[in-house]
Amino acid sequence: LPVKLNIVRTDTISPTLGAQFLSSAFRAGFVAILVVVLMLSLAYRKFQIAIPVMMTSLLEIFLMLGVASLPFWRWTFDLSAIAGIIAAVGIGVNDQIIITDEALRGMKGDTKRVFSWKEKFKSAFSIIFGAFFTVVVAMLPLFVIGAGMLKGFALTTIIGLFVGVFITRPA
Repeated sequence: LPVKLNIVRTDTISPTLGAQFLSSAFRAGFVAILVVVLMLSLAYRKFQIAIPVMMTSLLEIFLMLGVASLPFWRWTFDLSAIAGIIAAVGIGVNDQIIITDEALRGMKGDTKRVFSWKEKFKSAFSIIFGAFFTVVVAMLPLFVIGAGMLKGFALTTIIGLFVGVFITRPA
């Protein structure tokens, strides 16, 4: 709908506050990684499962930033982009938990049916692709009709989902 946009307020952050924010963001990210590793270790009772999940998540962030830095994106790294990265990584960890659960299915005393690896991964990826399409469809309106920060959040989340589903999950 054609609507007139009124700018209510514009804020500026000093460089010293920006540096402090960056430092706090790295500390919070490190604590978040530790908490996720701890929770996965407790859930699966194996540290060997938690570490690859987190390494994949860190690789996913690296790949996401690499894709987003391509010149034709004109991507701005701001708070909305950070929120999009967090959302994409959260969805990525969830996807990896789905893959892990499906891979371990039938190995914990489940003797009702023996599942082949192909069936396990097919089941996991059908869930992952369903979630992928749902989130992308939910982000498209934000990207198309959103302004400013909503558009950046949607774009970053969609880039992260594509990187996760088509690069890191199959790997």
